[in-house]
Amino acid sequence: MSNYAEQMGLETEFDLALVVREGNQLNKKKLYGNFALDVLLFTVDILGAVVGLLIGFIGFKLGGSIKLIPSMALIGFGLGTLVKMFVMFPDFKRATATNILALMSDPYASPLRGQAVKIEGQIIGRGDAGYKFGSDLKLQDETGMIYLQYASRFGPLGNFLFGLSQAENQVGAKVTAVGWFRRGMAPWVDLMQMDTDRGWDVKSYHRFWLLVLGFGSIVLGFVFPSLF
Repeated sequence: MSNYAEQMGLETEFDLALVVREGNQLNKKKLYGNFALDVLLFTVDILGAVVGLLIGFIGFKLGGSIKLIPSMALIGFGLGTLVKMFVMFPDFKRATATNILALMSDPYASPLRGQAVKIEGQIIGRGDAGYKFGSDLKLQDETGMIYLQYASRFGPLGNFLFGLSQAENQVGAKVTAVGWFRRGMAPWVDLMQMDTDRGWDVKSYHRFWLLVLGFGSIVLGFVFPSLF
């Protein structure tokens, strides 16, 4: 369609030839490196457990208790989970003010390694349009639209209650949202905090359960030998 428009002397909204040229100039080494890093990050908790198993097995072979094996596996899993949490959800206090177009223009954005961002805009609806219990929201600024994913510290039940009682009240509000931008099949922001012009704030807890799982596994790993 762009070629036809050019042949007819019409203005085009996008210069697709420029897009192709810019795509050919992308840093392939960086793209492949980021992909490898994402795969490592996705499995780091399992890798931590495997390394822990090996350390526990070596300790057992050197004369230690067999309880070292599951104990070290739990500690390795917990450490891996905490590493995943800190990489996926970096310090949100360093969030940079930006807009949706600028975020979507980053070809190196990751679905796992979150980018701390601050976006101003208006809530125009729920993320899942028509679902009355949906907790996710849709934010629009002057450059585009993006989903804000909410996470309650009480898990799915908390998400359901937020969707039931509060989500609809946010529609139409002008907000400043802070969270972590990710891009997979579609872009979204894992919401950390949203300040509204209606006098109340919304807080979200994406890191909470990873933190509980990580520290819980480490503590269990240390106390496991004394439990049996």
